[in-house]
Amino acid sequence: MTSEEPSGHGGALDPEPTLTTFARRLLITLVFVGAIAAAIVVPLDNARHKPRVGPDGITLTAAEANGRALFAKTCSTCHTLAAVQAVARIGPDLDVLRPSEGLVLAAIASGFANGAGQMPPALYSGQDATDIAQFVAAVAGR
Repeated sequence: MTSEEPSGHGGALDPEPTLTTFARRLLITLVFVGAIAAAIVVPLDNARHKPRVGPDGITLTAAEANGRALFAKTCSTCHTLAAVQAVARIGPDLDVLRPSEGLVLAAIASGFANGAGQMPPALYSGQDATDIAQFVAAVAGR
């Protein structure tokens, strides 16, 4: 290359542009931090939505999700319902019966068991009873 030849683009001796050591370290750090954040945030977000995932991929309402928790706590000891992995033999199999919301509400209010008195009346009332009834009606038999 002579002193009269212009230096610049395309010359064989021009160095290729490179990142500085600081910029490279910063880029690697940002990628690493992003990967760690994704590994933490995604499972937490999934866990937040898990209570609302029902059978067959249905999404439960907040009330139905509450009903599922209450059903699992109290009703699953006597009733079969696949949506809460309950297998019991005292009360009716709700997956077979597929009761309506109204029937579940009536059963909660008055109790049942073919006159034997095994299900006491008013185990739940108000919104909790409604939440259980909506949950059972939404998932029974799925």
